[in-house]
Amino acid sequence: MLLLLTHSFSTFSQNKLYSFVRLKFIEHMVLNMTDSTVKWLVAALLIVIAPLSLSKEVVKVGLAHFPPYIEAREENISGLAIDMIKLMNLHQSDYEFIPVRTTAATRHREFSAGRHDMSLFDNLAWGWKDYDVEATNVYLTGCEVYIASAEPGRDQSFFTDFENKKMIGMLGYHYGFAGFNSDLEYLRTIYKMELTQSNWGSIKMVLAKNRGDIAVVTKAFLNQYLRTYPEHRSKLLISTKKDQEYRFVSVIRKGIRPTVTELNTLFSTLENNGSLPALWRTIMSDN
Repeated sequence: MLLLLTHSFSTFSQNKLYSFVRLKFIEHMVLNMTDSTVKWLVAALLIVIAPLSLSKEVVKVGLAHFPPYIEAREENISGLAIDMIKLMNLHQSDYEFIPVRTTAATRHREFSAGRHDMSLFDNLAWGWKDYDVEATNVYLTGCEVYIASAEPGRDQSFFTDFENKKMIGMLGYHYGFAGFNSDLEYLRTIYKMELTQSNWGSIKMVLAKNRGDIAVVTKAFLNQYLRTYPEHRSKLLISTKKDQEYRFVSVIRKGIRPTVTELNTLFSTLENNGSLPALWRTIMSDN
């Protein structure tokens, strides 16, 4: 009897309501047992297992540095993603979403190793074609633009082509002008590309004038930077041409929970109750 009950406990669903009904059924069985020793043993097991059956399922969210959406260069992760995770945890009771720090260059390997199971502010075009994953609906848009040092006679035509120009970007990132190929040797060979650890570093290299010709930067971050350093606006030529349009989704491992349908339902709830629109407004002036 005890072995049978133990096996039943081990296979319980994480769904709280379902677990609650099962526990009530076992409680009824316990109350109707006649053998007092077995009854107390099963009751003790019920006390130990019940909190586990009703606990939230942990979902690890991989977050790589991608400001202003994800600030993850240090151990303490911040940015829009952390606020979004807080909302996701607040508005449902089945899962506990926890942030796991990763990097743009290693996140796919760490995903394969099981270190995290989903992402935020992502896109399937960013290296996921060989992985067994699914994507949610788009929940936010944005873009990347090109910047160069402002020089006499230099205008938007400078961004027409990249032949004989040295490009600057972030290590591990996927760029439209390179066909979303993030391979280090490819970028260095074809585009003579200098790779940095941050958008900040890319801007600084352009301002230095001797480190590269054109950098690709997140528009939201660039506007934040220029709001902090308005004196640098006249030193930069900013393209009207976009390297790529962001259509942000969450990428999640197939076959796990939450499912894509569950995440889409959660994001729709957060959109409809005003939580996500309020969050997006915190960087809206930066787009």
